[in-house]
Amino acid sequence: MKIHLHFFIEEIMKKILLIAGSVFLLFLGGYYYHVQVGNSLYDMQKGRAAGSHYPVTIRNSDSAGNPAEQVFTEKPRRVVTHELNTFETLICLGQGDTVIGTSINTGGTAWKRMEKMYPEEIKKVKIINRYHPDAETVVAANPDLIIGWKSTFASVLKKPTAWWNERGVRTYVVSTSNHLHDKGRIEDECRYLDDMGQIFDVREKTDRMIREIHDELSRTQKLVKGRASQAVMVVEPEGKAFYNYDNGWVVGDMVEQLGGYMPAGERRIGYEDLISYNPDVLFVVYFNEEQCLQIIELFRCAEFSSLKSVKNQRVYPIPFDHMYTPAIKTIDGLRMIRDGLYPDLAKKEGEKE
Repeated sequence: MKIHLHFFIEEIMKKILLIAGSVFLLFLGGYYYHVQVGNSLYDMQKGRAAGSHYPVTIRNSDSAGNPAEQVFTEKPRRVVTHELNTFETLICLGQGDTVIGTSINTGGTAWKRMEKMYPEEIKKVKIINRYHPDAETVVAANPDLIIGWKSTFASVLKKPTAWWNERGVRTYVVSTSNHLHDKGRIEDECRYLDDMGQIFDVREKTDRMIREIHDELSRTQKLVKGRASQAVMVVEPEGKAFYNYDNGWVVGDMVEQLGGYMPAGERRIGYEDLISYNPDVLFVVYFNEEQCLQIIELFRCAEFSSLKSVKNQRVYPIPFDHMYTPAIKTIDGLRMIRDGLYPDLAKKEGEKE
């Protein structure tokens, strides 16, 4: 009887120890879970406190013009830019340290100008690629984002956006480049600025730029309301002819929004065509100061003496980067178009300064 009692007591003790051990393990597991969840919540709150707004989904286009989305889970850190304004936008937004490759000539006037305007930011750019980098050069740079025109992918890199996306590289195609879409608009440039603000988490800066564009447009439209519409042409010299920028380009939208109209729809026109159209205002595109001087000399020729714009001294050279995918220079382009259409407003603005 004593043996059975002893055995019974041992069995009870084993069960008590087993239950106690299970309770301890449950307590330990709960404590670990509590710590882990607490740390996760702390990390999330810390991230929110730091102003993190990722992930960000950007609706853009692929290099064929089809709608495409790019998701950014963090700020890009290895960016390749192609063409001036894509690069200068990042420099202006304080993102020089993210750029590892650009097509800008470091010996050119644009680079020298940016060195004066953004002396500290320009020093942060890590790598400078040759003017037109090939796909192999860009692949070797290991970028996480490429920003460029439609032609960047079609003609320069010769690899479509899908090719880069499949390899983990995000892409952004400037929507007003190379007639990616049928018509370029001022709002497309505002969208570009907003997209850059979201991608690089600097929307305070880009919001300010966008407001300035909208305010300038609204103010000028009120000032010129009721005035007669003027015929405007924007051309780029090409030998004995001109490339004609019609209302399908951003500069065309600038002209129309400010009360002008563009009479010519051809892509290329000859000297005789320009004389026949005889616009009230003529903007002539240039890429450097030497070309600007050449334009002035060109329209002093007797061949163009019958033009109204020549007679009235309303031929205006305009920098290419102020009227084509202008980005941060959209405001400057708008003001140049405004001043050309309305010299009286230009005079008033000059008096204010």
